[in-house]
Amino acid sequence: MTATLGAEIDAALAARRKLRGRPIVDVARALAAAARRWQDDAALAAALPETARLDDKMVAHVLPLVAEAIDADALVALHAREATSEGPALVAHVLASNVPALAVPAIALGCLAGAAVVVKSGRADTVSAPAFRRALAAVDADLAATVVTAYWPGGAADVEDAVLSRADVVVATGGDTSTSALVRRFGGRVVAHGERASVAVLGPDASAADAEALAWDVVRYEQRGCLSPHVAFVAGDAGAFAARLHTALDQLATVVPPGTPTTAERAAARMTVEEARFTGVPILEGRGGTVMVDERRGTDPAPGCRTVRVVPVAAPGDALAALPDGAIECVGVGGGAVLDVDALRRLGVARLCRVGRMQRPRIDWPRGQRPALGSLFRGAAEPRIQVEP
Repeated sequence: MTATLGAEIDAALAARRKLRGRPIVDVARALAAAARRWQDDAALAAALPETARLDDKMVAHVLPLVAEAIDADALVALHAREATSEGPALVAHVLASNVPALAVPAIALGCLAGAAVVVKSGRADTVSAPAFRRALAAVDADLAATVVTAYWPGGAADVEDAVLSRADVVVATGGDTSTSALVRRFGGRVVAHGERASVAVLGPDASAADAEALAWDVVRYEQRGCLSPHVAFVAGDAGAFAARLHTALDQLATVVPPGTPTTAERAAARMTVEEARFTGVPILEGRGGTVMVDERRGTDPAPGCRTVRVVPVAAPGDALAALPDGAIECVGVGGGAVLDVDALRRLGVARLCRVGRMQRPRIDWPRGQRPALGSLFRGAAEPRIQVEP
């Protein structure tokens, strides 16, 4: 495997050299066209449900959401804001397995930086990266030649040493243990994105429409990603909002049925519910998920499986005091809630948007408060937050 990957990387670097000086608008248009082809790939749609443990209706729902972020105009604008004159020759992405299709923005950003790109897929999605490369080859064979897609078991030190040591930048996404291990081995060239979670904050005007919007955020990707909300702070009648959210989750279960949790995920969800029941926490259970009104647990993460803690607060701004520093990726707002953006930035929050949009970030989402494209150029930057109106 090591020799084969080395030869593929050599070829990708040679292909990159041939494209030096190419207008960025051409690159952006090719990536956007490839994304549109990728979302309609029948082989991808057939394979992804089993490998990612998602219902086929969920896959049909999320593939267009991934593709919509690869917008040509947005890519050109991002390049104008964040690119510098000297980009990386080779970018390596080590992807997590929690949600599918992480390869698509990874490849797009690497190509936008003018780099050759090698993508190591997560074990739960080995199909999205090759599918996107196929789509790119169909619209721009020269650009596709700069992309290498691969899979090897996590922790395969011989392969990682051979591949990642060649990269100017290694973007590592996954658990804290695995990403920290890569930082120790490869030092400052690693951009590490470890474990984070997201929350929602609802004002006193929260409605059934807000509950439905938040339910979509909960349902997408089965709460497995860093943008997935696990806690909803509610100013107003928290019990009434919990009931609306429970109803919305049950309704969505017929639209996008739940995926297949692992034994560990199922056990964690059951233990969380039973612990809450033992302490007298109000619990609403149904086919669509579980909602608990639990003011004592703050931002303790829920165990997934469409489980949400609803935490009553006196005012939306009071939720900020409960947010752990550096652990929250996105805050979704609704019901008239208005939050202090600078305060969120200081807490390490990287995205602020309406509920219903939490799982649909633009391509310039500064994950972990790092610039989406600028991180590949290794320039210093102030902590950033994406604010969507």
